[in-house]
Amino acid sequence: MLKKVLVSLSIIILSAMLFLFGFSDSYKYSLEAKVKYAMGDYKEAIGLAQKAFELDPYNKMSFSILTQSKISIKFLDYIEDAKNYLQKIDNISKKTNLKESDTIKIEMICEVMIGRYKKLSPTVLTPKELIQKSQKYYKEFQTIYENLDK
Repeated sequence: MLKKVLVSLSIIILSAMLFLFGFSDSYKYSLEAKVKYAMGDYKEAIGLAQKAFELDPYNKMSFSILTQSKISIKFLDYIEDAKNYLQKIDNISKKTNLKESDTIKIEMICEVMIGRYKKLSPTVLTPKELIQKSQKYYKEFQTIYENLDK
């Protein structure tokens, strides 16, 4: 009985060692990239996935993480730009007497951000919160654009 337990334990330990050390560096980087992606650190995920892909171009996990991270960063960039542009629009609209040039600035900002949103292409793996936030900002720009006195 003790012999069977020791043999089983040895097999488990050996299997765990093979599992931990059996992956190539490419797959180790891919796993790290997957964790970074799940944590929302898309830039770090890109770096790790790129290393993994360079080591093994057939590593599908690294390619997938690389692609998804790039898509997520586009959403993050849109959200950050939207915040900044909405602040600019808010500052412009606080003026007591809006000039025609101010209205044109606001109109152009809205057109650019509406156009950028339409170019975003989420996938089933794109985090839902990024999609929802960008959609919220898109609707804000649409509302502002529709309410402009042209």
